[in-house]
Amino acid sequence: MTLFLAALLALTPVTAEQAKKAFPAVDLSVLTDQQRGVFIDVAAEVYNYAGCQDTLAICLNPAAKDAHALRMAGLVKALVREGAPEQAVVQAVERYYDGFAPKQRASFRTDNCPVEGTGPIAIVEFSDYQCPHCAAALAPLTAVVDLDRAGQVRLCSKYFPFPSHPRARIAALCAEYARSKGKFWEMNTKLFQNQESLEDSDLKKYAKELGLDGDEMMKEVYAGKFDAAIEKHLREGVAAGVESTPSLFIDGRPYSLPVRPAYLQFAIDDEIQWKKEKGWKFKPVPAARKVAKGK
Repeated sequence: MTLFLAALLALTPVTAEQAKKAFPAVDLSVLTDQQRGVFIDVAAEVYNYAGCQDTLAICLNPAAKDAHALRMAGLVKALVREGAPEQAVVQAVERYYDGFAPKQRASFRTDNCPVEGTGPIAIVEFSDYQCPHCAAALAPLTAVVDLDRAGQVRLCSKYFPFPSHPRARIAALCAEYARSKGKFWEMNTKLFQNQESLEDSDLKKYAKELGLDGDEMMKEVYAGKFDAAIEKHLREGVAAGVESTPSLFIDGRPYSLPVRPAYLQFAIDDEIQWKKEKGWKFKPVPAARKVAKGK
């Protein structure tokens, strides 16, 4: 670590000129002086996940010539720009990169769920029709599959209705009925757009609007015709450690960043790079450094 960078660690805030001198390869001009101070503190604490085996601050030295460090810096900058405090950013970054470890990846079937988009990368989403966060995830997921990374990624939607949401399972069963008729994505959108109106009469109305037979749908739903499909998804989710919704997995890797377009694009690009390099070679943080970090 340079003496200048070491001196900066004691400073908050940090000017754009000071940050540029410390990290010439990273543009931190969009951050406030306070946020630049947070960025520098985080960079001095987190360890680079591939390539250069040291802290991000050290690996951002132009002499290291590490493209991985630059990408990691981009993620740190995005999280800091949102106003997250230092330790929250450290935890978010470490959790995200920990997900790349092979032992963290889950295995999912993608032939028992509706699939949107085409591409080598599979996003598996576990969702609940009465979960407001799942409804909010609908637009960014659709955008990344159909527009932002079209041809690179496909989305597999799986049901994970919570018992605490009394209409979520019925809604999922109706979505599965719609899937059997080739109308899953249309029904999926209607259910998320009308989370407060999921009574039987509402569900029948949505079916009719999609050209489906609402009476037949409810008859088959209550007869248990689609129960097995829901149970299969629930078992997969439980086995993968799903505890909340939406829960996303990118080729089995748990996704822990905000469900927003820029972060989704970043994670997909990382997955493509990970495959291209046939996995990143993780090395354990030296014991002395773990002690220094308080781990």
